[in-house]
Amino acid sequence: MSGGHTFTPSPDGRYAVAETEYQYAPLRIFDLKPGLDGEVKNIRSPISAWTADWQHLVHNHEVRWPYVFVSGYLDGLQVFSLEDPTRPVTMAYYDTYVGNGIEGRPRMFNGAFGVDVRNADGLIVISDMNTGFWSFRMEGFSGWDGRDRGVPNISSAQSWDRAPGSGGGGGR
Repeated sequence: MSGGHTFTPSPDGRYAVAETEYQYAPLRIFDLKPGLDGEVKNIRSPISAWTADWQHLVHNHEVRWPYVFVSGYLDGLQVFSLEDPTRPVTMAYYDTYVGNGIEGRPRMFNGAFGVDVRNADGLIVISDMNTGFWSFRMEGFSGWDGRDRGVPNISSAQSWDRAPGSGGGGGR
C-alpha cells in the first residue's frame, strides 16, 4: 500500500482496517486469519473497502467493534459497521465541513481530521480545522465494552485503572 497512514485491528485481531492518505483511497478491510493460521505469509488483498465519497479521503478512524468511526476531511463524521466485514454498511454521518478552507492548504486536506470515542458513555468527538470541536451521540450506542460484543475488551481508549481481564471492566 502506498501512503499508509493507520492500521487498526479488531479487538480479537481477526480483521484490520487500513488507511492510506491520498484522494480516492477507501478504507480497506483485511481478514488476517489466513496469516495468523500460518496458511499464508502475506495478506495482500482486502476482503472489502468502504468510503463515504470516492472523490474524497479520510484522515483518522477508531474501531469499536463492529463500528468504525471515521473523520473524513470533507465528509465530517462517518460511522460504518463491520458486522459483516465483507459488506461494510454506513450507519451514521454528520457533515462538519462548511466549504471554507485554510489558506495555503489544498482543499482535499481541510475539514475533519480527528475522531475519538469515549468507551464509558459512547461520546464521539470530531476535530475540524475549519469549524472546531464537535461532540455527538449515536442512537443505540451508549458506550463500548468488547465483552458485550463477544470480543476482548481492547480499544485505543482503555481505562488504565481497570485493566482488561482484571474484572474491573476496563474501558468502561
